[in-house]
Amino acid sequence: MSSVSRNVKKRLDTAISEISKTPEKFVKNPQKDFTRNRKLSLETTIRVILSMGGNSLPAELLDYFEYSAETPTSSAFIQARHKILPSAFQTIFRKFILPAKHVKKYCGYRVFAHDGSDVNLPSNRDDADTHQGNGVNLLHLNAFYDVLNKVYLNADLQGKLKTDERASLVSMVENAHFPDKTIVLGDRGYESCNVFAHLDNKGLKFVIRAKDVNSKGLLSKLELPKTNEFDVDVQFWLSRQQTKEVKANPDIKLLSSSSKFDFLPPKSKELYEMNFRVVRIKLAENTYETLVTNLCRNAFPASAFKELYHMRWGVETSFRELKYAIGLCHLHAKTKDFIEQEIFARLIMYNFCMMIACQIALRKKRTKWGYQVNFTRAIEICRYFFNFSGRSPPDVEALIAKHILPIRENRVDKRNLKPKSFVSFIYRVA
Repeated sequence: MSSVSRNVKKRLDTAISEISKTPEKFVKNPQKDFTRNRKLSLETTIRVILSMGGNSLPAELLDYFEYSAETPTSSAFIQARHKILPSAFQTIFRKFILPAKHVKKYCGYRVFAHDGSDVNLPSNRDDADTHQGNGVNLLHLNAFYDVLNKVYLNADLQGKLKTDERASLVSMVENAHFPDKTIVLGDRGYESCNVFAHLDNKGLKFVIRAKDVNSKGLLSKLELPKTNEFDVDVQFWLSRQQTKEVKANPDIKLLSSSSKFDFLPPKSKELYEMNFRVVRIKLAENTYETLVTNLCRNAFPASAFKELYHMRWGVETSFRELKYAIGLCHLHAKTKDFIEQEIFARLIMYNFCMMIACQIALRKKRTKWGYQVNFTRAIEICRYFFNFSGRSPPDVEALIAKHILPIRENRVDKRNLKPKSFVSFIYRVA
């Protein structure tokens, strides 16, 4: 076993151990919970939740305890996890972050993407925040994702009916410390002067896809070239005043009283200057994409944006792996606290697996295609490694390196956006 997998596991073990040594901060009743020696201690219960996949709860317990006759019952496990606050897993998630010295960069920049994905929940008509009708409940997971290093850096949860991805992004930006050179990628839902201003004031660079110039989005209100492709600088001022002078000035854009812009309070008489680039690039025949950015033209010409923005697709791929390889689409609970526990547990295990898998150096072969790690197989191997308690751990790196996939550039697959329902507890694999 190489130092990579050993060091990553040691870091996660340390984060779990630190939580277990101060249980009073992470349990509901500090005077009683986990104060006696039991088979299901705080640390063991946390590790069981982290190790869960898509099987039924009894099968998950049997797997973790290696089919011992002393395996705790499902009832005992539920009673134990009921004592733990979701903040225990959120704290482990924050402690277990990729060390800055090991990160990959693009032209000297860290590249982060913010996006969200729906999580199917057990049907609960009484939950007004998540119930969609017809017995469907959805929770929205917002995440900050390092697209080059394949790890989640931050996450929050919103009820589907109260989803606000822009507010989530702004909150994460304002409450985090970022490296000196960072680019934030966002899809069309983040097209907003408020978002642009928060990112710019934080000293962050951004590339955010906007609705095209022919639509009714933000850019339709600006004077932009009529050509298919262009790269122009835009400058204007925002105002909440409704005076004749303001309305007559074409360089001033009016904000209504309901418009969200944190840098101009209601009834403010100030002007706020906005400066950014608008880049329209050709993706394919008759297919164009319009991006808003504050990156310098000398360092990032228009020709660089096709590759740069394409990196955002990594966060979409990560959600697929999180749901179907890690097992987020197979929750083992119905209560809010239990669901939060499992969501952050899956995020932790995703990071654990990717921190190991992304360090694997594949041998170059003289073949038509380049090759990459099969991350689905890598996740299975890393999960087994996390649970392993014997004397001779598996050679994680060698196993992962044996399972590879060809890289086929420029492949286009139609997205399957058909909604999927929650998998009932009684229809699991075991």
